[in-house]
Amino acid sequence: MIAFYRDRFSNAADFSFFMVGAFKPEEVIPLLAQYVGSLPSTGKRTSNFKDVGLHFPAAIERARVEKGREPRSQTVISFFAEPPIDSTEGERISAATTVMQTRLRDILREELGQTYTIAVGLSQDLPQTGGGHMQVNFGAAPENIQAMTDRVLQEVQRLQKEGPPADLVASAKETARRGYETSLKENNYWLRRLQTVLMYGTPVGEILTRAGRIDAVTPAGVQDVYKKYFPMERYTVITLVPAQ
Repeated sequence: MIAFYRDRFSNAADFSFFMVGAFKPEEVIPLLAQYVGSLPSTGKRTSNFKDVGLHFPAAIERARVEKGREPRSQTVISFFAEPPIDSTEGERISAATTVMQTRLRDILREELGQTYTIAVGLSQDLPQTGGGHMQVNFGAAPENIQAMTDRVLQEVQRLQKEGPPADLVASAKETARRGYETSLKENNYWLRRLQTVLMYGTPVGEILTRAGRIDAVTPAGVQDVYKKYFPMERYTVITLVPAQ
């Protein structure tokens, strides 16, 4: 532990500091000079990114895990997805996952009454590559989990073929707009976005232009996301069921 600490924290040139909030720069700069400027540093970065070799399975794989006694099952369906670092594409992906989550919630919970929760989202540990995936996560009674899994895969194929309902795309865009307007007033949002800008090397000005990208989302663009990032020939299904 001590060796790791010394390796990772001995050179402040490897650090990046972010400060957000209501403060005056002229009052903060002397404090930065005193406290941050006093950290040990070699004057140049020494840390380097290392690819740890994460790779999503190349074909369809399924696994069943028996654990616990609670009469409830959980399933995660993951589709290989490696979208580029692109804000416009990211906005389409955000709308696509929102629409799919709404559709699956309506089908699995309201129509069939068989699920407790459902979530859809992109998991991508950039700058690591090779393991990115779109994830559909839901829970239900063990006797219903297989039928629900089949229904999810059926709905993915339907969205790929027919595209999303226009009203759900419009609703997703409106939700994104409201969330964006609120986030601009929150320190945590700015902190996260500034960190992302530095890590990915994207223009900092994109933080303030998201509204235009939200407006540009179309049902055709969302359908394209389903075709590109939900491959029916490359996905995994992991199911947790109670032990017998």
